[in-house]
Amino acid sequence: MNTVTVFELAPALILFCFAASITPGPNNILLTHSGTHFGVIKTLPHLLGIRVGMTIMHLAMLLGLGKLFLMQPKLHFFLQLCASGYILYLAYKVANSTQVDGVNAKVKPLSFFQGMLFQLINPKSYAVLMTLCTALTLPEGAYWPSAILGVIIFNLVAACSGLFWVNFGKYMRQFLNRPNTFKRFNWIMSLFLAASIPLVFLSNTSIQ
Repeated sequence: MNTVTVFELAPALILFCFAASITPGPNNILLTHSGTHFGVIKTLPHLLGIRVGMTIMHLAMLLGLGKLFLMQPKLHFFLQLCASGYILYLAYKVANSTQVDGVNAKVKPLSFFQGMLFQLINPKSYAVLMTLCTALTLPEGAYWPSAILGVIIFNLVAACSGLFWVNFGKYMRQFLNRPNTFKRFNWIMSLFLAASIPLVFLSNTSIQ
């Protein structure tokens, strides 16, 4: 195995992981909303849950889960439906959350397990991970070293991207100092969440 060759893959991995994790999507929209309502510290379990869930799926893909989707496209479609339904449910919760005296009255931050479990039904995550496991790994003896490097880089880059969105949400809070303003912000976040549903189905082209 040529160790230098494996690490030469790092720049491409960093660029891809940054592009995949910094762009708006269900996870980042929810992190922004949570950062606005609850701050950074209370949102960290949600962020950690996302990373653990994605890592579980990443390792499962490396061990052959991606081939299962190729053989059973109906399974992937079922996950798309589950993810879409859950996103709509979250959009409803976000739209109907309220802010009273600086404390959110109706909702709590998503928990570690909620953040983790959402990744297990999120086909958009599968599409990103499929690319990491195929186009951004090396063949033969360098496969597992390059694959593990991908797991490490993806977690580091995506964690930083997630923290960016949480802090962005916290920053936005200073401009949302009236209940009506908070309500409009919640509706905008809710609409963004609902608008991300087509991306879930477009991810099918990356899996197949």
